[in-house]
Amino acid sequence: MKIEEYISSGIIELYVMGLCSEDEKREIESLRRQYPELEIAIRDFETELEAKMQQNTSLPAAETDKRILKSIDELRFSVDNFKTTAKKTQIIRMKPLMAAAVLLLIVCGYFIYSLNKKITSLEKQISGKDAEFSTLPAKDYKIMLEPTITPVAMLGVGIHSICRCTMFWDKKTGKIYIIIHHLPQPSSTKDYQLWAMVNGKPVSVGIIQDEIRGRFIEMKEIPSDATEFIVTLEKAGGNESPTMEETYMSGRI
Repeated sequence: MKIEEYISSGIIELYVMGLCSEDEKREIESLRRQYPELEIAIRDFETELEAKMQQNTSLPAAETDKRILKSIDELRFSVDNFKTTAKKTQIIRMKPLMAAAVLLLIVCGYFIYSLNKKITSLEKQISGKDAEFSTLPAKDYKIMLEPTITPVAMLGVGIHSICRCTMFWDKKTGKIYIIIHHLPQPSSTKDYQLWAMVNGKPVSVGIIQDEIRGRFIEMKEIPSDATEFIVTLEKAGGNESPTMEETYMSGRI
């Protein structure tokens, strides 16, 4: 596993903020015991987040609170023509909730800012590595405009969340055209294999010739009743059945 890519994926921020799924939580808690650098990254973000919260938890002065409450009372009087003790008490009781809401907004804002920084950094890394593949040949652009084409977004799965590719399925000819956005190069003993899910069962489409990058990879004989596609990392030459724990990407029609 490339732990650096996993750390940069944004999963740490989601974990610390309690926003990740139960599966992701179990996965990261297992990995943090195996990779000291992951444990350090988690601790660093927790420390950084705590510091930001402490910097932004100061509430308005008491006099400011009084002026705000007075303005609210006057406005309510002009509209309703009466004020009751119960209404004043309700407003005062809401102050802690208002403060908590402000704090939550500050924390969420910082989280989004931090996550955007991670995404920007990743995009720069990817564009730097794949800059030479940024322009498709004219014939490939023409394929995307065909009316019989169905696009399929293939997204990374689990720890491979950074992986991306787009497929263009021509149901008329039974061909699929794949453009790789980000997919790690496999070793010489491994190949990426594409599978079509038909009635809940995987059907092998073939080996993805992923050394062909910067233009479409063409694959044929796609089952017409496929509802989902997955990409797994298999032994060189492919397998008769997919190694599900080595699933890198998936996409639904």
